[in-house]
Amino acid sequence: MTPVEPRRFCVNDDITDSLQPRRLLLATDLSPRCDRPLDRARQLAAEWRADLTVLVVQQGPSTPEDVSSWLDGSGPGQAFHHAARAELAEEFAGTSVTPALQVVEGDVTDGILGAAATLGDAVVVIGASPDVPFEQVILGSTAGRLVQDLAQPLLVVRQRTRGSYARVLVANDFSDASRRALDTALRLFPGRGITLYHVLEDSAADAPPDAAQASLAQGERFLDGCALAAGVRERIHIAVGHGLVTESITRHVIEDGIRLVVLGVHPQSTVARVFMGSTSEDLLQHLPCDTLLVRATEGSDDG
Repeated sequence: MTPVEPRRFCVNDDITDSLQPRRLLLATDLSPRCDRPLDRARQLAAEWRADLTVLVVQQGPSTPEDVSSWLDGSGPGQAFHHAARAELAEEFAGTSVTPALQVVEGDVTDGILGAAATLGDAVVVIGASPDVPFEQVILGSTAGRLVQDLAQPLLVVRQRTRGSYARVLVANDFSDASRRALDTALRLFPGRGITLYHVLEDSAADAPPDAAQASLAQGERFLDGCALAAGVRERIHIAVGHGLVTESITRHVIEDGIRLVVLGVHPQSTVARVFMGSTSEDLLQHLPCDTLLVRATEGSDDG
């Protein structure tokens, strides 16, 4: 199938509330540990009136007997297809969302990337099981390659779905990656309050007296360069924290009831440089909420 060029979220256009994705791609194995990302994908598909594709990547037949069963349609793969379709029909009964099931064989990461390439403007959704340490999910080879190679935003779901994302935080280091993250947050979640959050890595006691005020002013100048549409700026709250990036953002997320953190990723970076050059392993591990990773455009700076 010919790949579809992603409908890119261009930071040079006026940032408005008008452009939302038409498609969602949920990568899952349909096990109970994937209930949370499935619930969130269903909620977002209904909110955005988007088509939802549920992708399951399986290993192909590995023995002559498996190949024979696969060819004559009597193997476990065919049974899985029928069971998966029945499960999805039950899960989405009575909703406005009718998902499409796609089952492919091979490497998980290759399967996700291949499916995403045919769904140009899709947001890709994966999950972090509460029974699996978060860093194993987001910093594993699958998520690491997805962050590097996906043109689309990658949503990592950790929390239960309790309605729409009402409170969103965009991490800001004043780079083009952060600008693209803000752009994407505004487009995907129109009408929501957005906190644009910068961290001064000195403690409040050690920072110069005017450091926080200077950062707030820098945040205003950052917004001046974002080509915000009329009325959008009023719902962006600029905030400045102190201390270690991980601790500061996590504390603010908990205290302010943030449901989603949006991080800009530079295309040339490794996942360990997701935000401000900090130890993002700690940040992503300790964030108690969902995380949206947005890759910056090629050729942009990394702050």
